Amino acid sequence: MGFQTIMIQDMAFFDEPANTTNALSNVLSNSTDDLAGMGGPVMGGIFTFILTILGGIILSLVVCWKLALLCTATIPIVVACGWLRLQILNAFDTKVRQSGIDSAAYAGELIGSVRTVASLGLEEYSMRQYDSILAQRSAKSLQSILSASSLYAASQSVVYLCAALVFWYGGQLIADREYSTFQVYVCFVSLISGSQIAGSIFTFAPDASKAMHASQELDKVMQAKPKINHAFGNAEAETEKHDIQAQHPKGCRIEFEDVTFSYPSRPDRLALNNFSIIVEPGQTLALIGQTGSGKSTCVSLLERFYEPDLDRVLVDRHDITELDVNAYRQTISLVSQESIMFSGTIRENIAVGQVEREVSDPEIMEACRQASIINFVQSLP
Repeated sequence: MGFQTIMIQDMAFFDEPANTTNALSNVLSNSTDDLAGMGGPVMGGIFTFILTILGGIILSLVVCWKLALLCTATIPIVVACGWLRLQILNAFDTKVRQSGIDSAAYAGELIGSVRTVASLGLEEYSMRQYDSILAQRSAKSLQSILSASSLYAASQSVVYLCAALVFWYGGQLIADREYSTFQVYVCFVSLISGSQIAGSIFTFAPDASKAMHASQELDKVMQAKPKINHAFGNAEAETEKHDIQAQHPKGCRIEFEDVTFSYPSRPDRLALNNFSIIVEPGQTLALIGQTGSGKSTCVSLLERFYEPDLDRVLVDRHDITELDVNAYRQTISLVSQESIMFSGTIRENIAVGQVEREVSDPEIMEACRQASIINFVQSLP
């Protein structure tokens, strides 16, 4: 479900610093595993906690009701201390995860460009930068670690203070001969020791805190809703698609109508400002300009990776925002200057765009001829 949600997001989603390739991969790999921290052992511990506390209260009220009332009053304190430890560990885990995300993103970028790193001799420099990122995060989290440790120690000591209070009051009851040592001991074991034993659920606190954080990460990803329509099998869109193909076998009329656009990650900078152009079927258009002038932006808008801020892009006089995006993209092709090879055979890479039908071998060979790679392909074993 997480992977499906990621795959249908708009391009703007991946432009955000929190949604780097490594961060999303970490969510799919680590967060799904961490979510198991709320599995069987924790759920079983919760039932053990409830049954032990209820059974201890009933037994203590029967044997030694005065001391039972005092012991029962301390149970919320003992439980609250366990809950506090869980929250502290959860906050600490959040700090550690944030440090890991930053360093993982940097490491992933370097590994992806390892040839460049090696050719420039940047191995030692990369290690120093990686170490610097970890050191900065460690320095920032030192104060929170100390405060969390103090709270953790305080939560542990409160449990012994409650036990000391019960021992004192129980001793008074024995001295006044209201209850026997046996009755006081049964009450103490049933509630104070029992609540501590039942509180063993909080030994799962590290796993539970990771599971809580993982659930938040997964929920954040799954709640992300793309603005562009990604519905499959839209009948009206399929009709539009065939109409567009049938009107102009040699191509479609493309029009940018006073388009203004800025990337969501850079809203204060316009990539296109009142851009207008018309390309008739069969025409070839070359966009020339310096880096950052908007050439790739025009292609991204035409492919509907982004939506214009103002006005619209028309294909055969149809506003592309009114077409089903999946059906629309089946009618166009993009040959990028940076070729991407997926894992698999050459045949699979050539046919990867045709997901709705089986591509024959003659069609594959014809595509190789048109791409001028037929001799290379035939030379392979």
